[in-house]
Amino acid sequence: MKIIASIVIYNEHQETLKKVVDGFLSIEFEKKLFIVDNSPHNALEEFCRSYENVEYIFSGENLGFGKAHNLILKDIVDSEIHLVLNPDIYFQALELEGFLEWFASCDDVSLAIPKVLNVDGTVQDVVRDIPTPISLLKRKLKIESGELTIADKSIVEIPFAHGCFMAFKDDVFQKLGGFDERYFMYMEDIDIWIRAKKFGKTVINTNFSIYHEHRKGSSKSFKLLFYHIRSAIQFFWKFSFFR
Repeated sequence: MKIIASIVIYNEHQETLKKVVDGFLSIEFEKKLFIVDNSPHNALEEFCRSYENVEYIFSGENLGFGKAHNLILKDIVDSEIHLVLNPDIYFQALELEGFLEWFASCDDVSLAIPKVLNVDGTVQDVVRDIPTPISLLKRKLKIESGELTIADKSIVEIPFAHGCFMAFKDDVFQKLGGFDERYFMYMEDIDIWIRAKKFGKTVINTNFSIYHEHRKGSSKSFKLLFYHIRSAIQFFWKFSFFR
């Protein structure tokens, strides 16, 4: 089985990135990792190129999340599974291998995630309903979370989940054309979950787990909050909430 993974970074800390790179490269499958660097400077190029099976791409500008991940679409050859990974996740190799073996065996599943844990081992509630303008506003105002609780040791079809880790069947990712590049940041994960449902079930398998630091950028930066609001408007317009 061949696994392709992509990570997009922007002014990332080497120590953070090292955990996910080391974890991915330790799995016992044929694999290749693409790291797309949207940073102003290629400070991590030497670090990334020190690994085998890692291809470093310096974009020279901040392309945004989806467009940067899409850069590698033309380079995906003969792979079975495509992983979209955040730089702030990490995992045990055996956990990821078990998840990938399960996912490869599910012909009716197009997109899947494992259970996501906080760094202290508690469950991170990443599964959510598809947002509406009202529900997203309530979430930002902390009136309601929109999060759905999933039972442990279960496999459940879900609306969508936070995009820190996404596993696609490679042919599905190709048919989708990757992410919708109209979103600079945010909402592109919800968009692709919705579109992936045309090709199979979108599920969570809580028998396997990863860890996510979850830095919640848009809640700490007015600039990122602006990107989030703009993407939300684009999303709601695309899916006819405003029409």
